[in-house]
Amino acid sequence: MSDVPLPGGSSPPAGTATIAKILAVPFGAAARLRHARAVHPRGRTYAATLRVTDTGLADLLGEERHVVVRLSKATATPGGFPDVLGVAFRVPADAGPVDLLLATTGSRPGLRHLLQVRRSFGDAVHTTLLPYSVHGRIRMLALLPATTRRISCDMATLDAAIATGPLPFTLATASLTGPWEPCGTLEIHTPLPDGSPDTDAFDPEINNLPALHPAGPLRRWRLLAYAASRHGRGQPFAVPRPAPRVRPINHRRPYAWK
Repeated sequence: MSDVPLPGGSSPPAGTATIAKILAVPFGAAARLRHARAVHPRGRTYAATLRVTDTGLADLLGEERHVVVRLSKATATPGGFPDVLGVAFRVPADAGPVDLLLATTGSRPGLRHLLQVRRSFGDAVHTTLLPYSVHGRIRMLALLPATTRRISCDMATLDAAIATGPLPFTLATASLTGPWEPCGTLEIHTPLPDGSPDTDAFDPEINNLPALHPAGPLRRWRLLAYAASRHGRGQPFAVPRPAPRVRPINHRRPYAWK
């Protein structure tokens, strides 16, 4: 694997680069064995409506978009057995596509970075797990449950459950230690046939914007993990160059990661 600069243009310490490459190996191996994604290999797709109420985020994503959403289980456990659940969607923003991938975690600071197994999509918190740079500021992104309705993670019954009534979420952002701040909604409403080209290869390391992209000290590992997973599915091994740094829109609060 060729060396890749970290966000901001600096090169990582040799030890960090080696560890990141080692940690990425299982993703390539899993993808080769499954002939599919290393994690979340099976899922269902749905039409959804994304509405963004935060002005800064709406400048990047648009105020309202029709999006295709993929709901999945990380390890494809059978039936309604619990698993780490995932919600992925691609936003057709004016400046280019933006892929957002979220998984079930805790809600409080610290717990937002820890995966949790769940049985229901409807009442689960989903976060980006690792932080994003949003207009130059480090933020976590989340889909918070907007219903108390339980929607089983059984892929065989998911279509019928969503056809009965939409699956709503509140889109929210937060600093690493702050409270969640609502900034929009995502309503998942219509089952779609499998094999949509919009859901074949979600990749937040390729599909992002200079003012909205993954960030933080673990980003190098994530870059290599996604590249290894793509390579395991028969695609060329390529590590995208991180987006250029964007200065914060204001300087009210400093952040350690940019």
